Amino acid sequence: MENKQVPKKEEKLWSEIKNYQVATNNARILGVLDELIINEKTGKIVDIAIKVESGRNVHVKGAKRNGNLLLVPFAKVEKVGEFIIVTE
Repeated sequence: MENKQVPKKEEKLWSEIKNYQVATNNARILGVLDELIINEKTGKIVDIAIKVESGRNVHVKGAKRNGNLLLVPFAKVEKVGEFIIVTE
């Protein structure tokens, strides 16, 4: 039986991803990652808070606006790489 190497998931530290640019899967820049909203009971990430430049009117289906923050459900995050990509 052949031993297959399972690719190890790359882990990122909060200090590495804070202020990452967040874009949609249609290449629209939304802003920068400001905070992760975590459910205190389960410890799971519920939303990502994206700091949007003042004056910009950006929308993502299912997201809520709170001042200059756009709260996007974590389930919409597709990829974390050079950018954080969310489903539009």
